[in-house]
Amino acid sequence: MKNEDALKFFENMSQIAKENPNCVKLAKNTDFTDIDSDFILKYADKTSDILDIGTGTGLIVNKIYNKVNYIECLEPFKNFSKYIVKNKNIKVVNENIFEYKTDRKFDIITIFGSMHYFNKEEAEKIYSLTYKLLKSNGELIIKNQFGVVEDVTVQGYSEEQKTDYYAQYRHLEKEVKLLKNIGYTKVQTFDIYPPEANRWQNTHFYAIVANKK
Repeated sequence: MKNEDALKFFENMSQIAKENPNCVKLAKNTDFTDIDSDFILKYADKTSDILDIGTGTGLIVNKIYNKVNYIECLEPFKNFSKYIVKNKNIKVVNENIFEYKTDRKFDIITIFGSMHYFNKEEAEKIYSLTYKLLKSNGELIIKNQFGVVEDVTVQGYSEEQKTDYYAQYRHLEKEVKLLKNIGYTKVQTFDIYPPEANRWQNTHFYAIVANKK
């Protein structure tokens, strides 16, 4: 599995987003972005500059932009990003992380619900890139599904999504080790969702907060 496989899925979804900004919530009728937003705001304040990777339709960013200094939204698909709030402290960049270039450094980088669309090698590249983009004492905040006892890879037709679907839910401990090997310190994990959010026995939602010295 590579990210380019997942991008095909989201390219198709971006066409649906012309009519429905909530289409990015793959588990129908669920929205835990209030929890996501509250968790980010435990680490952010009015002085914080944030880079959000994989912003989608702005379901999280639209809830926190007025409580921070600046948010740069990295979202490859324009049909998603058109729903992001228009405000002077928000910048939308329609590129993927591997194309992205900036001289700016950030206090916080957030990646919510995206890392399972990258394989291990791609994840390692992303975590290395984000490490360079963080200020000293900055924090990378990830929220994702992770494998409970081992890596879980999904590749093929999904009955629920009615299309081909690609994802790799890596084992949580492996992801923590990957971050530490890159140089992140004080890597902490948090079980932030209610039990009903975890629909599958072999995967579980966790947040990871990793610090750059």
